[in-house]
Amino acid sequence: MPNFLSLIPGANWQHPKPQLQSAWSFARIGFLIFPILPALGVLPIFIALVLTWVKARREILRHRVNWLLAIWSVWAIGVSLFGVSPGDALLGLANLVPFFGFFAAYSVLIQTLEQLRQLAWIFLLSAIPVILIGYGELWLGWGGELSVMGSPIQIFGLHPGGNPLGRMSSLFGYATGFAEYLQMVFIFGLGLWVDTWERRCNDVSAKLPPVAVWKSPKLIYLSLFLLLGGGALILTSSRSAWGGAIVSMLVFAAYQSWYGILGLVTALMAVIFSSAYAPSPLKEPLRAIVPRYFWARITDEMYPDRPDALTRVAQFKFAGKLIQERPLTGWGMQSFGNLYQAYSQIWVPQPHNVVVMLGASLGLPATICLVGIIGWIVTCGTRLFLDFPIEWRHSRTIFFTYLMAFSGFVAFNMTDVTLPDLRLNTLAWLLLASICGLFYQSQLSIGSAPREHRL
Repeated sequence: MPNFLSLIPGANWQHPKPQLQSAWSFARIGFLIFPILPALGVLPIFIALVLTWVKARREILRHRVNWLLAIWSVWAIGVSLFGVSPGDALLGLANLVPFFGFFAAYSVLIQTLEQLRQLAWIFLLSAIPVILIGYGELWLGWGGELSVMGSPIQIFGLHPGGNPLGRMSSLFGYATGFAEYLQMVFIFGLGLWVDTWERRCNDVSAKLPPVAVWKSPKLIYLSLFLLLGGGALILTSSRSAWGGAIVSMLVFAAYQSWYGILGLVTALMAVIFSSAYAPSPLKEPLRAIVPRYFWARITDEMYPDRPDALTRVAQFKFAGKLIQERPLTGWGMQSFGNLYQAYSQIWVPQPHNVVVMLGASLGLPATICLVGIIGWIVTCGTRLFLDFPIEWRHSRTIFFTYLMAFSGFVAFNMTDVTLPDLRLNTLAWLLLASICGLFYQSQLSIGSAPREHRL
């Protein structure tokens, strides 16, 4: 078997707890192949989860947040029994409940900033073949169907020309999921670029003039990756992903006080949005400059004949009506599609907002509790970032990148729900576990934290 770990920078690094070294090695291999071959990658990821539970069970059970998630699971299973289709509702909980065990294990397995940096490089390395396949699908017509015993089977989930047609979807089968994945790896590309820049500039022993920083092979690779990934992200034609990438560039530019880049990106965005929404005398000359691909997609003029039932506003209104009718128990997971089809005669599996979806599916109490638990973890991570331990300051940027990437996931799911996608759901919980794991270690390194900050 090829030594996949040799591809990862810092692969020889040893876990601070020797009993978890094998679990960490399995996790790295798993996430390296997971985006490309999820059915194969999930096996070492699961082995790492089991090993961590076996080796660190007491530490896992010591954290209050894991007990809160367990109690929430019992409540969610209970209210699912009152859904319109209890079987489907319980099956839909598979997109949530098992990931609590994953979160509990990986928040203990991941304990250092070096692990965060290794995972970030793994995300970028594994994204390269996925992105290249996306270009082949869109421009070279890769994909199609293979007939097996008379039954058509999609080749790797690829759709020649993309799905929907003209939008890059790659191995994710649909442009929306691929767009969220690209948004995440793009943010990690930015974060690693800034992190590498800082580490090179602060390396006094190198004695390099500023211009020599550009000779770093890592910076060259990261720059090419951002161009390749950014181009693929544009070709997904996802407004949510475009917005997430733009905001991340602005935030990193402000974080580094690169006001020239901040001003350039802001001016470029002002021109594009003005071409879409400026009053009639002003937008015509701008539309002659800005490609129609951008302003027509932003204003939704690219799809002028879209039925009203396919708009997010119509779906939000219907979901709000469902919440009003069953505010305590909801209608059950996976119920929205059938209910909305009976109402509008159009199939829409979810209301394009994860909070609204949870409210309609599980009721307001369960939704508020889950959002509160996740929000408190992110709040603790943000407080850690704002008051980072001095001994960790050299890697502050990499932790900031994880906060940005998870925030990007949440923001994306405010307009598109990707919970049913195994890869995206797993990566989202991995980011949250990474943030939580570093917070646990900060508590140990600086002593007992105040009660209101404990997890």
